[in-house]
Amino acid sequence: MKVQAVFYAPVFTTEDPEKVRQAVSNIVNYGRPKSEEIRPDTVFDAISDAKQNEENSGEADEMNVLINPFISDATSRQNVKQIIAAEGDLTLLSGIHYMIRKEEIIDTAKSAFLGNMSEDGCETAVMLNKQAAFMKHLSFPADFEPLGSVRLEILTNTPEDMLKLIDWLTPPTKDGLPLFELKMSEL
Repeated sequence: MKVQAVFYAPVFTTEDPEKVRQAVSNIVNYGRPKSEEIRPDTVFDAISDAKQNEENSGEADEMNVLINPFISDATSRQNVKQIIAAEGDLTLLSGIHYMIRKEEIIDTAKSAFLGNMSEDGCETAVMLNKQAAFMKHLSFPADFEPLGSVRLEILTNTPEDMLKLIDWLTPPTKDGLPLFELKMSEL
């Protein structure tokens, strides 16, 4: 199964970039050796270009669409100094897989992943609370967060692959306990 996973987190001017980097790292690397690179994303440099293009043409470009899930309006975008990102394959999701069980939020996580799937069923995106992640906890915010959230985007080749991946991340439960657990090697 081919999986692409990307974690993004905006760093506002009032935030310490190292703390935001640590929040993303806590999710990505939880329960395993720190092997994934957490970096300022190069897409940030294009934010001002995207904003300028939008103002000049009146149209939003692809970069603006990428940034919008974090930031509510153009005024707020000016307060973002960088984007922290981690991207990779299925192994990048092992930390969140573990945290979902540790926090005992399998059903909540499943609802978030399924509720945010694209129409074609090959993509899902969820928001994760940045402050909770910094404290090594996992929380799916119910609403807009003033300092932005960590956004997780997951892409697969087929809707069947996405459903199988979601079953691996959040298996069916009875009384909050998993009925079965898929192994990563079974994906």
